[in-house]
Amino acid sequence: MGMDSQTVEANRPKVLLVDDVPANLLAYRAILGRMGLELHEAASGHEALALVLRHEFAAILMDVQMPELDGYETAELIREHAGDTPIPVIFITAGDRSEAREFRGYDSGAIDYLFKPVNDKLLISKVRVLTELWTHRCRLAEARDELRLVNAQLGGLLRGAAEGIIGLDVRGLIEFVNPAACRLLGVDAEVLMGMPVLDLLNSNLRERVGTDFELCEMRRVAREQGIYRNTHTEFAPPGEPPLPVAFSLSAIETSHHKDVGYVLVFNDISDQLSAQEALRRSAEHDELTGLPNRRLFLRHLQQCAEVGIQQPFGLLYIDLDGFKPVNDQYGHNAGDALLKALSWRLARMLRGGDSVARLGGDEFGVVLASCRTSEQAEQIATRLLETIRTPVVIDGLELRCGASIGLAMFPADAVDVDGLVKAADAAMYRAKRGDGDSIQAA
Repeated sequence: MGMDSQTVEANRPKVLLVDDVPANLLAYRAILGRMGLELHEAASGHEALALVLRHEFAAILMDVQMPELDGYETAELIREHAGDTPIPVIFITAGDRSEAREFRGYDSGAIDYLFKPVNDKLLISKVRVLTELWTHRCRLAEARDELRLVNAQLGGLLRGAAEGIIGLDVRGLIEFVNPAACRLLGVDAEVLMGMPVLDLLNSNLRERVGTDFELCEMRRVAREQGIYRNTHTEFAPPGEPPLPVAFSLSAIETSHHKDVGYVLVFNDISDQLSAQEALRRSAEHDELTGLPNRRLFLRHLQQCAEVGIQQPFGLLYIDLDGFKPVNDQYGHNAGDALLKALSWRLARMLRGGDSVARLGGDEFGVVLASCRTSEQAEQIATRLLETIRTPVVIDGLELRCGASIGLAMFPADAVDVDGLVKAADAAMYRAKRGDGDSIQAA
């Protein structure tokens, strides 16, 4: 016998959309409209609070930046009203992704963040999980005898999650792992079952949090604050290479506030770290030649200067002579190829501790950290000039150029980085004003 329309309507999960921009509310409704949800809208924090008093919501999607009551303040008031049954709040923001902002959101009661422009599939996925959890909670409240069925359904959600999820008993022993955890760690569930979770942590983190789970810091924080977070560490699964992860640990409590276990959720952050490293490298290296750029060059120079009184060093400023005619006659592709070839030659000829950077155009800087005297620096400058003069053959073309090189010694010619750079630069221009293709000392 089927349910009537009123029963169906009453069992539809309710989702509250909070945003002071009507166009945003319209967009969220368009995305979520086919999920069979009962959607409510609020244009301010005050309207949202009024709706929370009248309805039981499965989830709230809320903009952070709103007039009068912002998202953080509204979420805190909603949490106070919810009592023992908090309403999941997902913040939607166009702001920066700073850790301080995220922690403020979590402290105010949010469980997640989405960043504008919102990805349709990601929004639907997160709302679907929250509404399904709400449905399960309602079923548990309505019928205790359906507990086993609901647990099986929750288990299905855990097994289908992309995050690694590990269930622990009160002693910190692993008693549940979902397929994603096994896949990310590269081991079978049988290997992990019964293992102390602290054995998964790398040695540095284990030393910091402690080796006894019942006394360790992360268990204490999870119990006292509700959740322990670590945004960058490594797991060391048995027989497998370390895995960079971000993870959280939460306590599972009964209605009498007694711990019955813990849930650890983790993500592989390898791609995130690779992207950060690529971004860092692109910010410190020349895109064409792969050499350090001016920023990294000045940092190396400053590091040498900090110990330069006890360990003198040299600086070369190099400006290519005859490079512009190559560009004009054969084109920029030939010019770029010549710059890359000369950059490779210069880097190959330097000793450990020395470095060459492209400062811009056809200008290079060389930090001679290994040179203690101007004579040593001049010998290296002479060899570099000779290798620059050697023709470079590109696509059958024999390309030639020379160089004007300025040489300065620290601290003999200057006692700070700015002065040293000016001295080497001035010496280079003296070489260029002369016959060019030569070396001038400061």
